[in-house]
Amino acid sequence: MKIIKRSIWLVLAILWMALIFSFSHQKAEASSEISGSLTYRITEKVNEVFDFNWDEERMTLYAEKLEHPVRKAAHMSEYAVFAWILLGNFIQYPLFAAHGMLSYKPYICAFLGAAFYAATDEFHQLFIEGRSGEIKDVCIDSFGAFLGLLLAYVVFYLWEKQKDKK
Repeated sequence: MKIIKRSIWLVLAILWMALIFSFSHQKAEASSEISGSLTYRITEKVNEVFDFNWDEERMTLYAEKLEHPVRKAAHMSEYAVFAWILLGNFIQYPLFAAHGMLSYKPYICAFLGAAFYAATDEFHQLFIEGRSGEIKDVCIDSFGAFLGLLLAYVVFYLWEKQKDKK
């Protein structure tokens, strides 16, 4: 059973890395088009729900202003999920599992793994048309991994605390 769980976590990690790689492999123009389309739809929905009666020009302006934060939030989210998957991988092994879900070791390893992959991902982008590798993006991705792991730790801490009460 352990080998199956370990294999599932490993496959999830590889698939998630492939997903991140595929997003990063898009040319800058295609990537901007996707995020621009998303932010425009968000702006349209906000306009509709709150009945702001924005014209096309104003919606486009707001969508453009929203695009950068949405892109960075997406990066943070994808690396938070990646860090969770890495955490799931590490806790499958006795070296990490022996101390329970509140041991710092699997969290540190998951964070370092996500940060390292973020760095290699930015390096990869140096070779994609219109893209660039940015240290600040490595930091943003790593911060997303950190926040994801912090959330996981809080959830496991509360779960353990709840178990202790019973």
